[in-house]
Amino acid sequence: MVQVRKLKDGSRQVILNSKQYEAITKVLSELAAKTKASAILFADMSGQLISQRGNTDDMNTTVLSALAASDFAATSEMAKLVGEEAKFKLLFHEGEKRNVYLSNVGNDFFLVVVFDVSVTLGLIRIYTKKAIEDLLAALKEGEDRKDDQEKMIDSDFSSLLGDALDDAFK
Repeated sequence: MVQVRKLKDGSRQVILNSKQYEAITKVLSELAAKTKASAILFADMSGQLISQRGNTDDMNTTVLSALAASDFAATSEMAKLVGEEAKFKLLFHEGEKRNVYLSNVGNDFFLVVVFDVSVTLGLIRIYTKKAIEDLLAALKEGEDRKDDQEKMIDSDFSSLLGDALDDAFK
């Protein structure tokens, strides 16, 4: 789906190309406009924040994405304990002023939507579901282009290497 690089400290770094990042940003902006969400975060399952939209000045989004990742990890274990084969796909936290809706985006990413209690949960669910489809398509599109580029590089490299070896042994 996307490039992932393991770092020396054991953590991993997600690498997106510019088209993937632009597509993700566009989807988050559209979701924010349609839902009137206070904030929307897109992160990987380790909690690494990738992109955010909305009014995030009054919250530490880095900590929020890390806590959301641990929330997914905890509920994944709960799913196993109650006999679910797959982890739960969405989580919802209801507050007095704001609610938080968390949803998986494939197996490697998640979306956090923070919204006022005046916004209906149904509206959030409908538009978030569509946004997730769009995000998965954007990530997949980047994968297809990467595969094509790698095949081109590999075939070019093979022919150049072959020519260089032929020339070296003449």
